[in-house]
Amino acid sequence: MTWEELQARLRAGQDERTLFLPQDLSPEELARHAAGLANHKGGTLFLGVSPEGRVLGASEIHPLQITHALFQLTQGLLLPYVEGVEGPEGRVLVLHVPQSPSAIAVGAGRVPFWDGKRLTELKLGQTLPEPDFTAQVLPAASLSDLDPVEVLRLRRILEERGSNLAALPDLELLFALGLLERVEGEERPTVAGLLLAGTPLALRRLLPQAEVSYYFHEAEEGYAFREDLLRPIPALLERLRDLIQARNRVRYLTVGLFRLEVWDFDQEVYREALLNALVHRDWQSQDAIQVHHYPDRLEVSNPGGFPPGITPENVLRHPPKRRNPRLAEALYRLGYVERAGSGVDKMYRLLLKYGKEPPEYRLFPEALTLVLYNPELDEAFVRELAEAQERFGGFSLDHLIAVGHLRRVGEATLEELARALQLPEEAARRVLARMERMGLLRREGGRYHLARKDPLAERLLALLDRPRPRRELEAPLGLSPRAALALLNRLIREGRVERVGRGAATRYRRRG
Repeated sequence: MTWEELQARLRAGQDERTLFLPQDLSPEELARHAAGLANHKGGTLFLGVSPEGRVLGASEIHPLQITHALFQLTQGLLLPYVEGVEGPEGRVLVLHVPQSPSAIAVGAGRVPFWDGKRLTELKLGQTLPEPDFTAQVLPAASLSDLDPVEVLRLRRILEERGSNLAALPDLELLFALGLLERVEGEERPTVAGLLLAGTPLALRRLLPQAEVSYYFHEAEEGYAFREDLLRPIPALLERLRDLIQARNRVRYLTVGLFRLEVWDFDQEVYREALLNALVHRDWQSQDAIQVHHYPDRLEVSNPGGFPPGITPENVLRHPPKRRNPRLAEALYRLGYVERAGSGVDKMYRLLLKYGKEPPEYRLFPEALTLVLYNPELDEAFVRELAEAQERFGGFSLDHLIAVGHLRRVGEATLEELARALQLPEEAARRVLARMERMGLLRREGGRYHLARKDPLAERLLALLDRPRPRRELEAPLGLSPRAALALLNRLIREGRVERVGRGAATRYRRRG
């Protein structure tokens, strides 16, 4: 490491993988901090530096003294690479600490962890975090396995975001993103580095499970098109977007002064689904991610189930858990994912906003499938929902979930709506009470219904003064056959219209 590179690292400050310490520490304290890095994500410890990043100096310590002391105090489990860096302000010792595959104790039963702000200890009986496979350096991986074109792509992404990381030299940029580690004095890529910037040859040789297979199905049986992709994640996402968009229909709705684009599959929604599969999959499994594109649904399947504690019934509310922190952190810095884990919320909101169903999770023993449905577009409902949101200044996600559920089923109990909201019944009751006060819902006999103010539905009901076929309703309402049928089906679910007869003799009449 050069003095200029060291200065850049010090200016960036401490984080989960960077630690500054003064020289005047006991060997035991130094060992605890180094083990704390190793027990969490690994990283770099700068000895002879103040917490603010000012060089204090570490002039009289030899690197071999450090490695010997840490080896002895950790029972041979910690052996970092140590280098001295000298400059105008003094000398700093730089310890490159790899992530440990098992917990390293310093002293009797004391297992330290560095979380980016403070050093804590694992409590007796507390489970150890799963080792992060994406933070590891594969034995056969070398710096030549990274593609300079893909590294440039990462830099361009950071430049577009206005990130200060874009100004770093290539190696420092890759270190800052967690894509490189220094092993025995040699820079080598982590698994995350290969996934984000590896050459096709390196991915085929070292990580063949990084392949993603895309299938387009025109019908339930067989497939009309298939493409297998083995590319770094940024290039992979671009190609998948192109494949899906080539078969993705869009319709336009005018609501007041605004024009809405309603896609079969919203780009932001399926991008989140793909990112979830990449970030949360089990990268040690040799199976590939599969994307199955049907006209009425998009299925994204990845190896590995939910992290412990998360289920399809609580995925919306459970605090986020990351199976692959190193990869997730790099994607966060590149702007692909949110650190707070809001991807599921975003999918729910965008799907429900356009009258679609929430995402469905299918859990298997060693895999997870996320299904995005593309039902027939209910133009009247989407317009009504957009007008209502404009009237109330937007809906919360809870409001959208409740309205969407009642639109699909017609009526529901508190218990049923609490399950849809993934909330305790008392919390769900408060959400629904507020929606009643807003005039969005009504409650009758212990069941909730939408309190719709729908001029189009009222016009249709007025036309049903006698049983009529659908064709007689389309022109007066200005609706296409598909939109008229969707409106009639919705009113049937709500119990306001009934269907009589079959086939060509089908008629619709107003109930009550």
